[in-house]
This record gives sequence, structure tokens and C-alpha cells, in this order.
Amino acid sequence: MNLRPLHDTLNTLEAALPSGDHEASQRLMTDHLQAVAALSLVVERPTDAAIQALRDHQQRVLSRMVQLRDEAAAQLQHSGRSLRAAHAYLQAEAL
Repeated sequence: MNLRPLHDTLNTLEAALPSGDHEASQRLMTDHLQAVAALSLVVERPTDAAIQALRDHQQRVLSRMVQLRDEAAAQLQHSGRSLRAAHAYLQAEAL
């Protein structure tokens, strides 16, 4: 069995991550996970090496997703601090 379509889906998902289109990324991940689940229904089982390579690829994409999530969280925290500092400055200026 050829797992190339599953790798292609992961590549498409990984390429879409920086765009911030979370709905498209979620659809791609859902499609990918459904295709992975369907592997149990195929008669021709992929080799262990092919499954391992797919799992490693999936882990790299998931790690990138976690990295982007953490970067977004840090940016939100920084924005919150900047907003509080600006607010405090305006209050001090009004005194």
C-alpha cells in the first residue's frame, strides 16, 4: 500500500499552518486522521517502515503546530502587557 497520499496531506497541512487559517488546517487534519483510521480496513497492509515514516512525519507536523500555538500564546501575553502598560501610562499622564 502506498502512503504517499497521507504524506501529501501532511505536507499540505504543514504548508497551511503559517497562514493562520485554522478552519482549513482543522479540515486537513480531520481528513488526514480519517485516512489513517481507514488503514485498518485495507487488505494490503503497509510495511512497518512505511507506517513508522508516516508517524514520524505526523509528529513533525504536530510539533510545528505546538510551536505555532506557543508563539501565538507568547504574542498574546506580550500584547496584553503592552496594552496594560499603555493604559497605565495614559492614567499617569491624566494625573
